Amino acid sequence: MTTKMSPATIFVNEGSGIAVTGVLDATTVGDLNKTVRDFFALGDTRDLDVLTLDLSMVTMCDEAAVTAVRHAQAVCAQHELALRVVPNEAVRRAMCPRV
Repeated sequence: MTTKMSPATIFVNEGSGIAVTGVLDATTVGDLNKTVRDFFALGDTRDLDVLTLDLSMVTMCDEAAVTAVRHAQAVCAQHELALRVVPNEAVRRAMCPRV
């Protein structure tokens, strides 16, 4: 049996949101997107007004950060919930590249 090690760790706080540490790229964005979907499918979110997506501890990212935020926005919109993104500088650069 082999265990796949992920360069990202995803934490779920059922009362407020999701936090990511480590690398957010094409190899890990699928796990984050699944976690966002599962957050609503498995948890009781009736009293929640805002989902917080904490990316402040992401150590490296690429355009996958944009994909993850767009996905989270779409899922939140389906549930009539606001999305709050907590970025760090690396995430900001990926989301708003300077030309």
